Amino acid sequence: MRNLVVILATLFVLPIPATCLSSQFFITLGPEVRYVNGHSTYHISFDSPWASGGHGESELEFPLDNFMAGIHVMAGTRHETGGTRTGGRLRMSLLGVVDKDAGIMKDSDWIENDAALPGGVAHEGRDLYTESDARLRGTIFDIKYAYNFRCDQSWTLGPMLGFRYHQFKYDIYGYRGIYWTTPVYGEGKVLEYEVTYKIPYIGVTGEGLIGDKHQFRFVWSFGYSNWTQVRDRDDHILRYKLSEGECEGKSYLINVGLDWNFLPQWILSVGAEYVDIDTTGKQHQRFYAGPSAGTTYDVDDRISSSLLSGMVTVLYEF
Repeated sequence: MRNLVVILATLFVLPIPATCLSSQFFITLGPEVRYVNGHSTYHISFDSPWASGGHGESELEFPLDNFMAGIHVMAGTRHETGGTRTGGRLRMSLLGVVDKDAGIMKDSDWIENDAALPGGVAHEGRDLYTESDARLRGTIFDIKYAYNFRCDQSWTLGPMLGFRYHQFKYDIYGYRGIYWTTPVYGEGKVLEYEVTYKIPYIGVTGEGLIGDKHQFRFVWSFGYSNWTQVRDRDDHILRYKLSEGECEGKSYLINVGLDWNFLPQWILSVGAEYVDIDTTGKQHQRFYAGPSAGTTYDVDDRISSSLLSGMVTVLYEF
């Protein structure tokens, strides 16, 4: 945390040019619609006695294939410097899931000594695999502050500080697939899953005027986090097993957009965003009912996520 404070101080305690002393406050506000495609995945590994299966790994990939909608707000000061806009600005967006059908959840298992398990047979590669239908409730919140300095007549560049929050809650229904060489099938709710990502990040951002009359503004940003924290909770209803994980790691956030002032106070913004998250930690497993009730395990855990988004925003400037 001390290193983060030093970095932020270096980025933001910068001299402000004399040309930027006269400023104008502004606010833009409007709806945002976003299509999100990707996944949130956890991968665990464990070592059991050879007679109980030996080394094993399990991976659950939860889909993100949804439209989200919400509000986008930007506020700050700007200084007109030869066509470019410099100054500080705060951006915030809050989005929720519109369509709850998220796609197919994939559950894979690899077991070293397959034949030791009930119903198991010697088998190469992935041993158990099922697919299920996923229903999603989710929230994405992002807030960031940036200060842009003038590079030339058309381009600006500056530091950025932000915080990102993802929360996804899944209800998983049915399963179909294969255990070793035997087809399996079931119906009803089989699993409930919740994952929360907290991502403080730093980075750089810039803007550029393009077009014959500079009627378009190209906006981009790159963010990095070495302080990402993730918690998840998986209730395997059919097995009466509750698994809770805590992980830490890194994230990368890339955003590009194009703004068009189609009317004096109206802006149409289109863009794309890519977020990559990779964290490691531990998962605690507990059987809360059934023949194994009271049994607990701690296993190695890796939680990752990859999101690719396309968004459209209509903003009114005050």
